[in-house]
Amino acid sequence: MSEHGIIDTEVGLIGATVLIIGNVIGVSAFVLPGPLAGDAGPGIIFALLLALIPLTFGILMSLQLGSAIPVAGGSYVYASRLVGPFWGFLLPWITIPGVWAGMLFIGLGFAEYAGFVADTISFVPEIPDLALIYGLLVPFIVLNVLGIKMVAIVQFMMVSLIVVGMLSFIVPGAFTIDTSNYTPLFPEGTGPAIVAVVSLYFPLRGFRLVVELGEEMKNPAKNIPRVLGLSAAISLSLLVGLVVVLVGTTNYEVLGGMDAAVAQVSLDNFPAPLTALVLIAAAMGALTSINMTYTAYSRLLMRAGRDDIIPAAIARVHDRYDSPYVAVLLLGIPPLLVAPFSPGTVTLSVALSLTILFGLAVAGVALWNLPKVFPDRYEYSLYKLPPWLLKLTAVGAVVSAMLLWVLVSTQLPIMVGVLAAWMVLGYAFYRARIAYFNKRGVDLESRMERLHENEQL
Repeated sequence: MSEHGIIDTEVGLIGATVLIIGNVIGVSAFVLPGPLAGDAGPGIIFALLLALIPLTFGILMSLQLGSAIPVAGGSYVYASRLVGPFWGFLLPWITIPGVWAGMLFIGLGFAEYAGFVADTISFVPEIPDLALIYGLLVPFIVLNVLGIKMVAIVQFMMVSLIVVGMLSFIVPGAFTIDTSNYTPLFPEGTGPAIVAVVSLYFPLRGFRLVVELGEEMKNPAKNIPRVLGLSAAISLSLLVGLVVVLVGTTNYEVLGGMDAAVAQVSLDNFPAPLTALVLIAAAMGALTSINMTYTAYSRLLMRAGRDDIIPAAIARVHDRYDSPYVAVLLLGIPPLLVAPFSPGTVTLSVALSLTILFGLAVAGVALWNLPKVFPDRYEYSLYKLPPWLLKLTAVGAVVSAMLLWVLVSTQLPIMVGVLAAWMVLGYAFYRARIAYFNKRGVDLESRMERLHENEQL
């Protein structure tokens, strides 16, 4: 295939673009707006726009860092090489429970829409939520073990159905908007809107995952910026359009009491065939979210495992399928075990978003240090941010991420406390790991400060 194709050992421009679009417009786009609107009111639109602020910093950072050091598991490399070994370790450490929460969120969202279908269509049987979650997660564990080539092919087909389904809701919905539904903007104050900002960052984190693919892309230094631009233009237009139409067609109090709110609003206002397309899009959103999350975060763990800061077995690559299958299983199996005890979708989305915002803050420091630590990489980047914009982006990323953490701590202090305790436990594990290798004459921290041979090309 050509450089822009999707069927090859590596992923080209189109393949990587659909991987990112499918991760941004996942099931969260169909599950979160309803309950968040019920809590935050029409202010959910404002919350989405606020979530775009750290997103903008994240995209600019991905543009610069991905162009300067295009490697698989990029965020780990940036943190360990440009900030410090411990900060590099913390990213995979905090990512693991975050991804588990994300997997459960996607499974519950899929079950919610499947339940809507069973309630709406009499001859469709009611399937237990747990069975639906297992039936969704297990096949994609297998798919990601089979390798990224197969992942990209499947993703391309699913993303096409998502775009069609979202347009089937947005286009006719634009003609049924009642502007009175947009007031009052914050009926319960700004507290719920703060939670909504962080929760809505869950789907938006998909853009930064492009840097985790790195060396598995064709011509990554050239294609990473192109992928970011294309996926952002398509994804954000669809996501903002869906939220604006959803809130504009239905009172926020009604939305808060709905399951599968997007599908229910479509059924109440549009012809049944359009609702069928919306349901297909929601189902595909669940599939693409899982697909890309396994793909990207398994590469993060694989890269950390190469440095032995987490067990090297996690970095094993399948002899036949060339996939980090141990990392995929580590991310995929535990959610199956804890699924019967899972909390609600908003709580799970906030948990994952906080871990990603932590990574955003660390990446901001990495970006600030890039010109000093690897001046040649910065100077000869295919896409180079001017020094003033680089510093503005770095500071903006750190400040916005820390501010959201502080604000969420006022609304969900227990969750923030649990994540903080997990990081403290991680420090103990890190020190033990360093001491273990020091006794054997291996300086892990020194290893975590050097680029490997494939990263020096």
